[in-house]
Amino acid sequence: MTPARSLVLARLATVLVLAAGLAGCKAGARAGAAPAVVLDPSGSEPTAISDLPILRQKAAMGLVDVVRAELVPRLAEAADAGPDPGRDALRALAIELALRQDDQPAALEQLQRLARDLDRLGPSASGAERARWHILHGALLSAQQRYAEARGQNLEALGALDLTRDPGLAGDAFRGLARQQLGLGQPDKALESVRRAMAVHKDSLAVFEDGVLAVDILIAVDQPIEAVIAAGKLYDDAIADVGPDTLAHAEALAAAASATFASGDLDASISFLTDARKIWRELQAARSDPSLPLSARLERRLGELDAVTRRASTGTAP
Repeated sequence: MTPARSLVLARLATVLVLAAGLAGCKAGARAGAAPAVVLDPSGSEPTAISDLPILRQKAAMGLVDVVRAELVPRLAEAADAGPDPGRDALRALAIELALRQDDQPAALEQLQRLARDLDRLGPSASGAERARWHILHGALLSAQQRYAEARGQNLEALGALDLTRDPGLAGDAFRGLARQQLGLGQPDKALESVRRAMAVHKDSLAVFEDGVLAVDILIAVDQPIEAVIAAGKLYDDAIADVGPDTLAHAEALAAAASATFASGDLDASISFLTDARKIWRELQAARSDPSLPLSARLERRLGELDAVTRRASTGTAP
């Protein structure tokens, strides 16, 4: 570990809370409880999802392509009609992971299937079922940089939800709204939305995703010191909740590189970036499907950081 990185980590270790209202959002559990599964009145067996937290954990470790491959036969075996929260939860995960790899055609296909399920349910569809569709639709629109349309989807989701009964979905909607507000050049509103996401999310991996976005937003609102603090918490959470040398670890290191660069500490930023790059290369080399990156978001961030740190090191104007 370089002296610059050791100094920054030591400084981060002394900070226990996030500034500007981002305190107290660490998840209380290592994995969220699986959604309740109700019986289909037609008599078909509901789709089992007791391992859903494990699947999410594996994806956070860097086995995104493996988890996506596991979901294919399970969704194929699920009933096509009738209410099945287990099937819908697996389909939502399939969409999320497809978007993580920027596989928009696969995400769209599953989203259309989810829409057909809702159409069949008609007025009997619950607010949570409708909200999930709006959140996932908004995520796809965000991937296409159609932020205004995506924002409307998350507002629809929040309108359909009982925030006290479905805090996880509400947190997802607030996070999506924050991402879209940031994309629309509204970082102050995005900061408020991501705070609300962190306040209601209970699952540690969901809070981690909120934190990654919070670092970007804090940088955008010109609060680099708070961004460094948030990145330090991300680093701790990645190691504690997922483990070292994982995708989450690489994401936390990249966030720390962005935050320290914004704070003016170029040496620390390069050190964090170097470590993130090493983990990323190893994860990419081990993937079973080489056609897609494990995380298109992280791949873009690392590329952008490479460019800005090189320019800063050489004194080249952007």
